[in-house]
Amino acid sequence: MAHGRVAMRLSVQLRDALGNYRIVEDDVVAIGVRRDEGRKLALVRSRRELAERIGDIAQAMEADAELKTEPDKQKEIDRLFAAMRYSLALHQASWPAVKIDEDPVAYRNSALGVKEKSDAFWAWWQHNVGLKRDQWGA
Repeated sequence: MAHGRVAMRLSVQLRDALGNYRIVEDDVVAIGVRRDEGRKLALVRSRRELAERIGDIAQAMEADAELKTEPDKQKEIDRLFAAMRYSLALHQASWPAVKIDEDPVAYRNSALGVKEKSDAFWAWWQHNVGLKRDQWGA
């Protein structure tokens, strides 16, 4: 239930896409705070996988029958998803893996901007569908 009403139901494809994204998102965050030599290569690989998972979410959201029946909600989550994607793309363009050590404070501040957009995206799913961000865990 979401605030006393029946929460939206999603396709298995969309639920799986969100879960797969969340797992990779956690991995990218964990790599971002590491200090070992292998972290930059790991970050490149995880960022590539994150991009693939974002594509999966986009396709699944577009195909989801339940979202199509709620155009206002679909518009809202599309806006939040686009904001998250844009923030992530800007962060990754500004901070290629080879540059993340140049200014750790600026890198962290940029990452926090992405986290803010991601938090809003996940809050929508929790409020409207009952999906908790941490239900997949890494």
